[in-house]
Amino acid sequence: MRINWQEPKVVAVIIVLAIFLIGMLMGKIVTGFSYKVPLVLTLSVLIFVITLVNTDAGLALLIFSMLLSPEIVIGELPGRDIVIRFDDLLLIVITLAWLAKTAINKGLALFIKTPLNKAIGVYILVCLIATLRGVALGYVIPEKGLFYVLRYVEYFLLYILVANHIHSRKQIKFFLTAFFITCAIVSVYGILQIPTGERVSAPFEGQVSEPNTFGGYLLFIFCLATGLFLRKVPKNLRLALAGLIILISLPFIYTLSRGSYIAIIFSLITFIILSKKKLLLTSATVLIIVLILVLKPEAFLSRVKYTFPEKESRLARIGDIYLDQSSSARIFSWKDSFESWKKRPILGRGIAGFGLIDGQYIRSLPELGIIGLAAFIWLLLSIFRHSYRIYKQMDDELYKGLSLGFMAGFIGLAIHALTANTFIILRIMEPFWFITAIIMMLPTLKEEEPLKTNVLL
Repeated sequence: MRINWQEPKVVAVIIVLAIFLIGMLMGKIVTGFSYKVPLVLTLSVLIFVITLVNTDAGLALLIFSMLLSPEIVIGELPGRDIVIRFDDLLLIVITLAWLAKTAINKGLALFIKTPLNKAIGVYILVCLIATLRGVALGYVIPEKGLFYVLRYVEYFLLYILVANHIHSRKQIKFFLTAFFITCAIVSVYGILQIPTGERVSAPFEGQVSEPNTFGGYLLFIFCLATGLFLRKVPKNLRLALAGLIILISLPFIYTLSRGSYIAIIFSLITFIILSKKKLLLTSATVLIIVLILVLKPEAFLSRVKYTFPEKESRLARIGDIYLDQSSSARIFSWKDSFESWKKRPILGRGIAGFGLIDGQYIRSLPELGIIGLAAFIWLLLSIFRHSYRIYKQMDDELYKGLSLGFMAGFIGLAIHALTANTFIILRIMEPFWFITAIIMMLPTLKEEEPLKTNVLL
């Protein structure tokens, strides 16, 4: 007797059996962990069902979890713990649900062609080859290296998933609302930390806070909100965006992240160059500078002054200017990174084969060699080239404002990556690749929907 695997009854039986087997396996696994693990697994099953019914709802939950989910340490290795967040698991669950939907509904595509597929594929391939080579040569601990390669794959998996799913203007507005609400929540959380005198960071950071990461995240969402604010929008929406921009600005300043401060200058320059409202943007920038000089926020000024201490032989310097201990340590690590790269210049030592370095580009050299760095820069240039092309061809106010904000945010993150591992940090990269997927799909949406050039909503 021939079985029809697409028959609803057969599919139902398979799903029930799969749930039963997974339940037995999970029951065996969770007995060795705290209550958090079974709780997370239970939520994952619930979200799987929700996503199966409504993928938009599942992706919205993922957006909220990007900044509002706890860490789970799953292993300890020399140099650094292996840590996952709930949104890691959530992305896997949503992906499995999407695969299930595509298997059931033959009208859904599993993969979709986008302008970035080739650059992404080459970069991942180089990462994998370099890391496997590093494992073979003894530079990389297998579990650690492959874990971080999978983390990179996770970002691109999110990109492909969103690109496959985006098909309407309504979805974009829904997801942007989720992003802005999440950012407002974590901004309030950051503002509540200001009176403590500590550097502001996002919630659920684990044992060590990461203000620089929070600064990069706030910068990106700030740019998205500003890009929309600069377009023709209804008054109530303009007020909401202005409120969000101000709300973001306060915790952003008190992250005391010098890399984020420098990055946002380049974002503002991008806005001034690309936007027609050059006078407004220039005036606002000058006003911000004047307010800083007049109000003289102590924490901000102290952080800037801290960068340039008294002359001391053990500190790094640029000409006659000496840098603080943190900046000096970063520069010395860059020198070590460069020396290591010269020993393995082509493919490097593999992901996680050199140690922690604060700086995306200089970290890529010893890990991936000149080929890996070239692949990474090609990926960044591809994002810039295609997003700029899309920005120029958009007439719709929503799409134009969103692509403008994305470009400014992307330029800011590219500068932020000079002193941070920006493009591998989970809390920055998940929002970034989610929005990147939306931007890359805008031309297809433009063809499908009538233009609405006068209003955003």
